[in-house]
Amino acid sequence: MPKRTCLGCRQVMEQHELVRYVLSPDGELLVDYRGRLPGRGAYTCLSRECLALAVQRRQFQRTFRRDALVVDPEVLNVALLVAIEGKIVNLLGMAKKSGVVLSGGKLVLDAMAVPGQVAVVMLAEDVSSGIADKIISSATYRQIPCWRLLDKERLGRMLGKEERSVVALKAGALAESVKTEMLRYKQMVGEI
Repeated sequence: MPKRTCLGCRQVMEQHELVRYVLSPDGELLVDYRGRLPGRGAYTCLSRECLALAVQRRQFQRTFRRDALVVDPEVLNVALLVAIEGKIVNLLGMAKKSGVVLSGGKLVLDAMAVPGQVAVVMLAEDVSSGIADKIISSATYRQIPCWRLLDKERLGRMLGKEERSVVALKAGALAESVKTEMLRYKQMVGEI
């Protein structure tokens, strides 16, 4: 794997462990989370601290040789969170098409009772506290990762159903990919 250096901490890491940034044709700094945009790239760790340090040290201006480049770390943080959330939504869509998604509180609770069936659980941000407590308690007891993301309406729409407050993924490669992205999201925002 190719190695790159973080502009913030200056640590050399494998390219896939870092976040790539590129300049748009009109000179705007963009987050290239999927690593597919053309042009010269700059990299930071997946951390607010490294991004802030890179901005403070004017590393983006040096890398892209643009003194007038305006870099706002908060705008980049928001763009990065949107990109990670988008990837999670795409993975959940693929999981739905693959038939490995369970939705609804009772169905998820019943599936969690079977060892090894559920790999990850997602709760809507606006789920009722009663349902959330039951799901979190069951997931914690069975050591199943459980995160809050999106709202009920968006979770349901993504699955082609009405509002959904709880979604679970059966064990498999897609569930592992979702776990990885959720951990990256958590790393950027803190506890979810």
